[in-house]
Amino acid sequence: MSDTSTTWDRRTWHRKVSKPVTYWFIALIVAGIIHPVLPEYRWVLIHLFTLGAVTNSIVVWSQHFTERFLHQRLADEKRPWQLRKVWVLNGGVIITILGQLLSNTWNDHWIITSIGAAIVGLTMLWHAFSLAAQFLTAKRGQPYAAAVVAYVASACFLPVGAVAGGFLAAELPGTWHERVLLAHTVSNILGFVGFAALGSLSVLYAATWRTRLPYDHTRYSVGLMLFALPVILGGVFADNGYIAAGGLVLYILAWLVPMGAWMRASISVLAAPRDRVGFSAAAVGTAPLWLVGSLIYIAVEAVAHHGELYQISLPTNAVLVGFAAQLLIGVMSSLLPSTMGGGPGAVRTGTDMIGRAGLFRWTLINGGLAIWLLTDNSWLRVVASLLSIGALAAFVPLMPLGVKAQREVLMKKRDPIEPVTAPRYNQVTAGIAVLALVLAAFGGLGTSGGNTTGSVVSTGDVHAITIDAGDMVFSPDVIEVPAGKTLEVTLSNTDDMVHDLKFANGVQSGRVLPGEEVTITVGMITESMEGWC
Repeated sequence: MSDTSTTWDRRTWHRKVSKPVTYWFIALIVAGIIHPVLPEYRWVLIHLFTLGAVTNSIVVWSQHFTERFLHQRLADEKRPWQLRKVWVLNGGVIITILGQLLSNTWNDHWIITSIGAAIVGLTMLWHAFSLAAQFLTAKRGQPYAAAVVAYVASACFLPVGAVAGGFLAAELPGTWHERVLLAHTVSNILGFVGFAALGSLSVLYAATWRTRLPYDHTRYSVGLMLFALPVILGGVFADNGYIAAGGLVLYILAWLVPMGAWMRASISVLAAPRDRVGFSAAAVGTAPLWLVGSLIYIAVEAVAHHGELYQISLPTNAVLVGFAAQLLIGVMSSLLPSTMGGGPGAVRTGTDMIGRAGLFRWTLINGGLAIWLLTDNSWLRVVASLLSIGALAAFVPLMPLGVKAQREVLMKKRDPIEPVTAPRYNQVTAGIAVLALVLAAFGGLGTSGGNTTGSVVSTGDVHAITIDAGDMVFSPDVIEVPAGKTLEVTLSNTDDMVHDLKFANGVQSGRVLPGEEVTITVGMITESMEGWC
């Protein structure tokens, strides 16, 4: 065997190109800890995850599966260029995030952000052409060719989102900022992540659940998504929610087609589960439900608000945490041990270590997220989000432990674990108990103020105040309300972009266009309460 082939065997290749994923997860955790000192911290946290961890994962695994699905191993001399592509991509991501970190100190920070976005977009076009070239030179009639088409489409949509992101950094006037923001979100989540997820799950769903799918209609779903996304984007740019909702319905149908097969496969496994129901299977089975549920909500809201898209509050947390993060970590928890290999015992040992307390974590992820979305109590929201995200973040320390355990089995330093005979459903019970205790401690999903009067008696008087929204701040940013008075807020948008205001008791202004104002009755305030955009 030549030196080149030794250098670029499968394990070495994955070890080299997968390192950035780990680094981005660590950066995300660190940023989460120090977020109070970060400018635009919500933007930073979202993009550390999406641009950093998710994008790197998709690039690495789409290349891996393209080779496997097409039965066409990439030539060894091309491996260094693949590695360079990954590092160029990460350079672009770093520059993009650096630009936003400078937003409070440099008015022209958008130049840096746009340069980074351009690098990311061009690198993903490079990736798309590379995958397409492999597809065109492969033998026709491959059973999983539709998944590769999905990977190519995925790589083509991120540049669209990157261009939109570059424009957003420059702060577009009027409703154009809102439209481009929606287009940015649609291109990145439904296009880039959506295509990659669908393509991967067409094979990985059955592999994760260790069963067979009754049918595979991936090619129809990919075609439907390719038609639906331009319709959605057209509706967004035309500011027509009815058109966008129609596109969303088509997109939802594209996911429901394979989900029927996935559900039947899962039901067959649950009838005789043995050791097949753990964290990976549960997470992969649940993640698409969050996506479809969120899209149904958006489509209904678009129609309910008479096609006015700027009136819709996007379920960002449901999509990013419930769908994207849960799917990514669920898939990686299964893929990493299987890629390392070493036989059933070694793979089982690595999978078991990475999936420690798997069903307990799965319960906290999904139950915590549900509470996070449903409650208006700000402190309960914080606790629920910590439970959900913390259960996801447990993957970071468990991953190296799993790799270590699997290597020890390979090197005969430890015995492989024995397969379990039944799922650890008691972990689900434990997770539900934790969530129930949290809810009990806060008195249920109730609000943290505004709707409850406590011992304060209403005077019948109204305390009216006007809040100006502009330059990413509210003025005033603190309101003192005399006891017993009802708070009435007029939100005046003095900015050149759309703003909104939501209080912890659930009262919200809806989207307010530049130059317009809206008056809302918050209710009688009996204790401190937060409000946010």
